[in-house]
Amino acid sequence: MQIKARLRNGVLVWGALTLASCSSLPRGGSPEPAGTPEVTARTVCSSGVKGVDGRVWMKAKSKEASGQFPANVRARADQGLKLEVTHLMGARAALIEIHGHDFKVQTPDQGSVAKKARSWGGIPLEWAGALFMNQVPCPDLSRAGLEWSFTPDGVLKAISLEQGETWSYRIAPRMGFSFVEKVTWNKRGQAPFELTRDDPDPADGWARRWEIKSGVGEVKVRWRERKPL
Repeated sequence: MQIKARLRNGVLVWGALTLASCSSLPRGGSPEPAGTPEVTARTVCSSGVKGVDGRVWMKAKSKEASGQFPANVRARADQGLKLEVTHLMGARAALIEIHGHDFKVQTPDQGSVAKKARSWGGIPLEWAGALFMNQVPCPDLSRAGLEWSFTPDGVLKAISLEQGETWSYRIAPRMGFSFVEKVTWNKRGQAPFELTRDDPDPADGWARRWEIKSGVGEVKVRWRERKPL
């Protein structure tokens, strides 16, 4: 295993790991769960589980960091995300804690460093925990001027002209669930990102693999075991 990561301005840089509100879809057989774009958006952007414990295998590739490594995950809707990155033999390499814009890293060599930040790898920090709870990033549905529609090929799309922002959601029936396969986000003045989700669990539709690509790098996550709460 190789983990290349370092502290930059007091923050451990792993690349574009983390992707407001997020969600997961219930069981269903149609890529348009309730027909209209607005109702579908509420379904896509509804809350999922309250938390999850488990283990993942992660791969990061960016200008700042690269490597493949296992990590223990503890995510809670009200407490944020803890990632314990480990060596292959199980010893802790780093403990990363994210709660809103609060970001803290502990390493055996460098101790604990805390910082407030709005983004990490060009992606808002507040989406980090939600991604590990099988949710997808969404805009604030109460925002004025947000227009929802379906494209001719059935992709759910949201546009905010005032914010210079667009969202798109590709939804498909998978394993008996209406499954969000891809989310793309573009906003004026910020690096765009793309979230791709795959391998839904037949039992509950949980995306057992997902990856994020942005202008600053990419991260892949594969669940090894998990216990939703």
